[in-house]
Amino acid sequence: MRILYLDLPAGIAGDMLIGALIELGADLSEIQAAVNGLGFGEIPLTSKTTQRGVFAATKFDVADAKDQHTHRKHSTIAKHIEDADLPARAKERALNVFRHIAEAEAALHGVSIEEVHFHEVGAVDSIADIVGACVALEQLGVDEIVAGSVPLGSGQQKTAHGVMPLPAPATVRLLEGWPVRPAAGPGEWVTPTGAGLLRALARHGEMPSMTLIGVGHGAGTKENRPVANVVRAMLGETQNTAPDLEQDLIDILECQVDDLTGEAFPDLLEALFATGAIDVFGTPIVMKKGRPGLLITALVHPTDTRSTVTALLTHSSTLGVRHRQSSRWILPREIVVVSTAYGDLSAKKATLPDGPPRWTPEHDDCARAAKKYGVSIAEVYRAVLVAVSTVAS
Repeated sequence: MRILYLDLPAGIAGDMLIGALIELGADLSEIQAAVNGLGFGEIPLTSKTTQRGVFAATKFDVADAKDQHTHRKHSTIAKHIEDADLPARAKERALNVFRHIAEAEAALHGVSIEEVHFHEVGAVDSIADIVGACVALEQLGVDEIVAGSVPLGSGQQKTAHGVMPLPAPATVRLLEGWPVRPAAGPGEWVTPTGAGLLRALARHGEMPSMTLIGVGHGAGTKENRPVANVVRAMLGETQNTAPDLEQDLIDILECQVDDLTGEAFPDLLEALFATGAIDVFGTPIVMKKGRPGLLITALVHPTDTRSTVTALLTHSSTLGVRHRQSSRWILPREIVVVSTAYGDLSAKKATLPDGPPRWTPEHDDCARAAKKYGVSIAEVYRAVLVAVSTVAS
């Protein structure tokens, strides 16, 4: 597994991260092609070696800044990314970053995500930074990102919303729960784009044990800071004790209710699964005033989050839904159809970390066959397991 550790002595911005990734070996021409394929027209990108303090570092730039004051809705940007020809994980990561920024902006302005208009983050340079970073991460095969604490500056900055305090309000919202420290001087040390990348793609932690592959330094715009204005990115590899495990990102949605009837819960489950939810479950809880209630939890792919939230609000009695993101390890699996005395039936094959498969007959198939042939489900299960043993051998 490949891990990227980010050392952030001078904070982080999207261009700083891409510069470090290019220095690590990401191909600017591939990043350029991906950004041009977003449908916003040609967006010239450049990179060059520069000096920040004692460090030679790579400065990444979006060459044409004519689009700086364009305002775009979150849904517009998301649609461009969804329609673009990007690697699946890069696309998912980019959508995640913009969704987190949109959620922060929506909370700040008291509007829904659909009403959020990006200003600085909606300009082509920020779009190129976010999508370019996600494409570069995929080029380098980065599976996990770990980052240290971040410095926060002070002062004021003129924005499309007027004069704003630093750190920018969206930056502060995005960094809730992230360890921060005072910066070595005033100014903007973490941009909303940088904070969005951290929030959506990284976890906080110390440098993990790994075999170091390379180090890249990405230069920020400011040249005369008290500390060298660079992001230091260290790419490493760990010996995977479970080489066949897969990892992805999921969203966890939760709400609690004390007035949902037992008859309504199955209908809620059906509505949530219809949105693409991976799993849904209810946990008995005791709520305020000692009332018995139900904690409803849905696990969803990030691309299905919005529709699942809508279903939760529509089909349950909750007034709000909590959201957090998590990574998960999963066993590779596939559905295999085998021939038995009770017809062709399906079984799920999961590959364990040490190689052997684990077979699980599909219950619904077995139930239909048991009813058709007038035998027990257990008998059909046994027939499927005998059949898969032949396949396994």
